Amino acid sequence: MKKALTLVFSIFILTLALTSCGKKGDATEITGLTAYSDPTIEFSMKYPTNWYSQTVPGTRFICFTKKEAKDRFIQYDPNGNTGAKIEVLFQKLEEGITLDTIIKKTKLFNPENYKAPVKVKLDGVDAVKIAYSFPLEDGEFNGEAYFATKDNKYATTIIFEAFAGTMEEYHKKFEEMIASVKLAVAPKEKGTDTIQVQVEAEPASKVMMSKGGDGFSIDIPDNFRAEGSKAAGTISSRNFIGARRADCNIQVDVIDASKQKNLKKIVEENVPKYKNAKPVETKLGGQPAYVMNYSFGRNVMSRVYFVIKGERLYRMTVNWFKGEEKDYLPIFENSIKSFKFQ
Repeated sequence: MKKALTLVFSIFILTLALTSCGKKGDATEITGLTAYSDPTIEFSMKYPTNWYSQTVPGTRFICFTKKEAKDRFIQYDPNGNTGAKIEVLFQKLEEGITLDTIIKKTKLFNPENYKAPVKVKLDGVDAVKIAYSFPLEDGEFNGEAYFATKDNKYATTIIFEAFAGTMEEYHKKFEEMIASVKLAVAPKEKGTDTIQVQVEAEPASKVMMSKGGDGFSIDIPDNFRAEGSKAAGTISSRNFIGARRADCNIQVDVIDASKQKNLKKIVEENVPKYKNAKPVETKLGGQPAYVMNYSFGRNVMSRVYFVIKGERLYRMTVNWFKGEEKDYLPIFENSIKSFKFQ
């Protein structure tokens, strides 16, 4: 079965390569660079002044060309917002966690999408750079990841990614950002026996709250936020996400179904987009629905539901990090059960 899936995915990638050849999107202009710094771990790096950014001190800094570009980086959709991302992750090196294990964990895509690691310098120390790419419907997706440690106690991971063949247009500025990096180091001791430690954001809360959307309501963890957007081909989209992980979320897309109300046919047409996953009949919000389980990356598991209500198709996508499945999946399943039409 694994070999068959690999073959199907390879054919899918080859097909995209033939159809996306030569396609290129519009890059978002970088109007200037400003500095992000985290004094606790002594990290700093320049990033685009006009990009949308978020941070969890001591854990993660991330910015996108614009806020609407975030959603596509969750599942790396075949087409959608032409955006780019800069992500910086910090992790303490302790027993069982090395730079090599972090590199392995960061690789979300198939091995053939990655080039061989290259040794580079970052903040004056040896670092590893890994480039990766694959074709999508609107052009080539490209990424670069840098891994380094300044003191062998804290690791810094820096990721640049861009859709629709725009990486080349950003690359000169990305190189300037890399040249500005001051790597993270372990927090300095305070007093004789106290070390200042940054606490990671909490996983999904077991306490739920109700959130409304475009014709629906759903219970989500009370430490999650609801973000509105409009994914490609949708009437509206709502992304429910916490601060801890960008790959653990629930997204509900509302799509016009006035011209096609045959749910089974709609699902069959979408199967190739989900690695030919097997649709299973179920119910969502009390209505007949279909669900498919799939994974586009080794470490992220996903589930998608399709249901029609009136003249609208509702597509609910649930993503969770495999390494923290026990913390997220049971709670997300409660959210799915709570879904109601309004």
